[in-house]
Amino acid sequence: MNILRNISLAALFAVCGCISAAAQPAEKQTLVYGDTTRTYRMYLPQGIRQGAPLVVYTHGYGDKHRWLDDLNRVADKYGFAICYPDGAPDDLGVEGWFVGYPPQWHMPKNEEDFFEALLDEVCKKYNLSRSEVFMAGMSNGGDLCYQLAYTRPELFKAYASVAGLTFEWMYNERHLTEPVHFLEIHGNADTVSMWQGDYENTGGWGAYIPVPLAVSAIAANNRCTSMSMETFPALSDSSRMVIHTTYGNAPSGKDVEVYEVQGAPHCWHEKDLPTAEIIWQFFRKTLTPEER
Repeated sequence: MNILRNISLAALFAVCGCISAAAQPAEKQTLVYGDTTRTYRMYLPQGIRQGAPLVVYTHGYGDKHRWLDDLNRVADKYGFAICYPDGAPDDLGVEGWFVGYPPQWHMPKNEEDFFEALLDEVCKKYNLSRSEVFMAGMSNGGDLCYQLAYTRPELFKAYASVAGLTFEWMYNERHLTEPVHFLEIHGNADTVSMWQGDYENTGGWGAYIPVPLAVSAIAANNRCTSMSMETFPALSDSSRMVIHTTYGNAPSGKDVEVYEVQGAPHCWHEKDLPTAEIIWQFFRKTLTPEER
């Protein structure tokens, strides 16, 4: 099978049946950089070692669920830290990440500055690795993963988007400049972040390109020279399939992967996939052998 290195598909699915209760959300921390104040929470597994990797999770637009039990459990299992930052409010008072939604144009547009300041503070304050840093985002947070792949690809070692998009303005006005490890998990029946794109802006978020095009653009920039596919049934319904495509053999070694969940809506997909485990295994491939 061509699924994730070091772990089988069966083992991934087994994770879903042997999990324990997660901790309650931690207290918010405050980050001040320049004239800006932002907030975040940390999840630190018990006994985490110095120099451990860090995953930054970027929430969806206005999403109140910013503390993911399944991701925390995977952190407990593998010994990495998680930072849950809060987005900034837009013209409607909704917290999110600037990617060009109509209400967002008066927000601070340099999200890169915030995340650079966040990584510097968190890694120093909690004795975490400054080089082994990763971003996972849901919906608006996934959109941000694509945006940073264009604007600051080196900021994180790898990106994992769930239900994320590349907006047409970004695709037309910016250029991919460096290879980037990138993972996308997306339902092809998503009516919020549509798999087939939304050139006419029927959803009101702004025009965006189809998910397969967004992913293949990154793969082409990486100079991937191979494509392999496998299918397996979704956890919640064996009649629905998941199509896992890997673009590989890039000169940089930076692969691009996409999980197309057939018939699935706009969600984290934990009912159909061990999403958090898949994301960490994708990140884990980039660690040095002694860090894995």
